[in-house]
Amino acid sequence: MNIRRNIYNLTPQELADFQDALNAIKADGSYDDFIERHHHAMMEATPLSGETVNPSVRNVAHRGPAFLPWHRYFCRELELLLQAKKKNVTLPYWDEAGDAVAPAAAALWNTDPSAGPVYVGGDGDGPNGEVTTGPFKHWMALIEDLETGGLVPRQGILRALGSTGGPAARNKPLFPTAAQVENMLVNWGVYDTAPWSPASQGSFRNRLEGWERIVPPEGVPAAELGSQMHNRVHIWVGGDMGPGTSPNDPVFFLHHCNADRLWARWQHTHPTAPYLPASGGPIGHNLGDAMGHLVTTDATPARSLDYRRTLGFIYDTDPPLVEQVSPAVHFQDVPTLETVWRPAVFRIRAGAPVHLEVMSGSGPAAPYGLTSQGGRVTHTPVADSAPFDLVRVWLAFTGAATPGAAAAGAVKIRCVETGEVFDFVLTGNTVQRETSGVVFALDKSLSMAQPTSNGLSHMQMAREAVARGVELIRDDSGAGVVTFDQDSHPEVKLSPFAPALSQRADVLAAVNALESAGDTSLGDGLAAAQQTMNANGRAFTSRALVVVTDGLENQPKFLDEVGGTITTRTFAVVAGAANPVSAPALTRLANGTGGRLLLTDTPGTDAEGFFRLSTYIQHVLASAADEDVVTEASGVVTPEEEVRVPFQLNETDIEATVILSLDVPSVSLELETPAGRLLTESELTALGATVRRTTNMIFCRFRLPFPAGTGAHSGTWHVGLKADERALREETAKLRTAAEGDPARGTELDRLTAHGPRYSIVVTAWSNLRLNSRVTQPSMEPGATIRFDAVLAEFGRPVEGRADVEAEVRRPDGVVVTVPLDEEVPGAFRGDLTATMAGVWQARITAHGHTFGRTRFARQQRLGVAVLVGGDHPPAPVVGTDVDGND
Repeated sequence: MNIRRNIYNLTPQELADFQDALNAIKADGSYDDFIERHHHAMMEATPLSGETVNPSVRNVAHRGPAFLPWHRYFCRELELLLQAKKKNVTLPYWDEAGDAVAPAAAALWNTDPSAGPVYVGGDGDGPNGEVTTGPFKHWMALIEDLETGGLVPRQGILRALGSTGGPAARNKPLFPTAAQVENMLVNWGVYDTAPWSPASQGSFRNRLEGWERIVPPEGVPAAELGSQMHNRVHIWVGGDMGPGTSPNDPVFFLHHCNADRLWARWQHTHPTAPYLPASGGPIGHNLGDAMGHLVTTDATPARSLDYRRTLGFIYDTDPPLVEQVSPAVHFQDVPTLETVWRPAVFRIRAGAPVHLEVMSGSGPAAPYGLTSQGGRVTHTPVADSAPFDLVRVWLAFTGAATPGAAAAGAVKIRCVETGEVFDFVLTGNTVQRETSGVVFALDKSLSMAQPTSNGLSHMQMAREAVARGVELIRDDSGAGVVTFDQDSHPEVKLSPFAPALSQRADVLAAVNALESAGDTSLGDGLAAAQQTMNANGRAFTSRALVVVTDGLENQPKFLDEVGGTITTRTFAVVAGAANPVSAPALTRLANGTGGRLLLTDTPGTDAEGFFRLSTYIQHVLASAADEDVVTEASGVVTPEEEVRVPFQLNETDIEATVILSLDVPSVSLELETPAGRLLTESELTALGATVRRTTNMIFCRFRLPFPAGTGAHSGTWHVGLKADERALREETAKLRTAAEGDPARGTELDRLTAHGPRYSIVVTAWSNLRLNSRVTQPSMEPGATIRFDAVLAEFGRPVEGRADVEAEVRRPDGVVVTVPLDEEVPGAFRGDLTATMAGVWQARITAHGHTFGRTRFARQQRLGVAVLVGGDHPPAPVVGTDVDGND
């Protein structure tokens, strides 16, 4: 907001900007136009019919009703010119009454930087009264040539402080006093009176301009003598402030800004008092008359009255102007059980803090409510070039358990400063939570049979990872399966999961039946997956393709041939390293559809590497379902220890899922609430959680708050893991038997007996606080810049200034580096890293912060980058043959 403040209240930077902007418009010549126009406005008479044509009786800008509106425009025109040089500069005022006790000692005239700010320089202490101090000491003035009537240059600004009453009066109270000002504002309730000139009596305008004096009754101290108010200051400053070229001295604008401020105060003190004359007065002074020597289009007294709206500025002494933008707040299409925030919006013009508060007892009632920010908002306006500020009082709506329209609600919000009460109507409706339809495109070519460093083939790892993912997909969401070798094979159409339907079992059967054979056509597989999505995807609100492959393609159709036909968000999960042929095409496909590319690279035998493909699939499916990963962890569970993995939930979370993946099914799961209550799998089930054991996986899904004790929701939870000794003995015996016929299984036996079962924990949340991240690279060659972007939103609002976000990046050589992501704009973060070598760069974006409700949160998301020598010009795919274990 363009807030005009006392010049003494400017910060050093604000004062410097104001001075710099003034010097800039003086240097380019545009300031001199104000001197010219003011001079000519004073020389142009505006007589009433029958009056003598004499500018000393009345002129365009003085001695008549237009005095105040003309100078209001004049000051605004200068302010806009200043803002063209320094965007947020506003015109300050000089409250002369505050310096009335000793005008010559006013801080405005300070010339010693060690004693305080230097505002405009001091008295005219140079030749002929020239000002030799301060930021404007080198200005060239324009003065009237008495022979030609034109304006000619003269070096320097002239001042003669204390000119009223002569040098002996310099420190006498000759300025308008605070008492005189208040008397004028309160007791002079008529804007102007006939004859609309210095002879007008009982006229506020004439009093403020300085022609009308108070004549006390007999017995009261002596009557006011000479010029008063506005005129007196001009005369006291003296020098260039005296004639019609008075804008030569920038003090002119500080002084007239204050005169305009006093008129604004009078307007607010007498809100029903009209501008006079409406008509019949001197030309250029009536309410609707255009005023001359201004550059503003249609500059009339009428358009100057509502200055906060029409001219876009306000004084720090003005009451605020508060307006409803809309009397209704709509909460449209809120998913079941989710909470959204929507604002009651106000357009505020204010020069000082404004307080808005929801009136007690006025609402809102459920399903509407206040947010964690409460029902009171304090808005502190800043001085800038905006015409007004938009201020929001946030309200909440929580979707019902079933879709439908909610009854209308209401709330009253009051402005404390003005006492105004604003009524808002609240409307809302609930829609079904988003359902996700996923089509898996699974590579079953011969190359998927090649072994990895952990002893399993890519196919074995893919079968188990995808099967785990299928088990996690919710009822009402669904999946379909396409497999591919040198051709595509639609296996299971896309359809929802439900307890009474066989769809989940059919998808799992297709996944578990995968066997490696044949060559590889990634293009055929993805094209078939898109066709499967096109056939049945409309049943789902969120749709995704998930391709799992080792990245080799050697048969048409190739990816580049079908890339333009893939329109569904695609997540590419590559089991292995970055293939120089397909990695660029997969990168383009994933980034172009809003998906992600993830590459396992060499998985390794540690728990993180062993479960990496499963973790990636779990991340992908969480994103496809618009859920967030809260945390992930991996390790081993030795028989003699209990593993505790902490994770953070908060009041924005609606539901949480704890996913435990195991290499050997011999571990039990417990949850510990923030209050310290331990809950076993059976106790969790009894309290309403869904606990399911599948092959080498346990997952627990529960709504929040969870009905344990008085309710468990925000805070630090823990997953407790213990080795099930009986199950561990049984699994060890099975593995020992298997190792007798297969030496490779002996390595697994040794690892299990030495360390215990390997585990991976992934915790996801269906939440109102969401992280969305992506990675981009202008080049796939070494040396390119990898850019990480992340966006955090809570209830649809940016998480501003409340989070730390970073990328934990594993380089191809195994070195892990941390890249901080800076908050570029509210809730949006960015960090860059140079890809110094070829290979797979694996990143985990982590975000930690606090919610609006001041509780801690954590979010994670996995990203992958392929960097290849020659990656910007990859070789064309070559028709060939898959080879088992030698690709």
